[in-house]
Amino acid sequence: MADAPELSSVQREAVWEALSDLFVDSPIDYAELASRLAGIPLDLLEGILFDEVAPHCAPNLLAPAPPVWSGFAREPLVLGIRDLLLRRRRSRCIALAGWLGGRIWRRLHARDWQELRPYLARQGVEASGRG
Repeated sequence: MADAPELSSVQREAVWEALSDLFVDSPIDYAELASRLAGIPLDLLEGILFDEVAPHCAPNLLAPAPPVWSGFAREPLVLGIRDLLLRRRRSRCIALAGWLGGRIWRRLHARDWQELRPYLARQGVEASGRG
């Protein structure tokens, strides 16, 4: 199978914004979320979720009273994730910490990912065949 196409920066930012909804202190509309992610390969979404979005957004749910409950503001979200990715590129230690953190976020938020997957399947989202 062919490799999955890379996302443009605009597409990737839209994915960040959509997936950030998993980390707000409100009920999640998985069907609506999946509709916003249609057309993007499952394995790419999983990587973006746990390696890019979760490290920036998941700490919101660790607070006793989460400060973000209705959705992350787009500009600070995008700037925060871009900064995180830039720091990883500049430092091997930060990159390693990011890799380890991704494994932790996968464990902590596996249930949300498993809840979302059937809705993604209904949208025709499949694995890209990379791997």
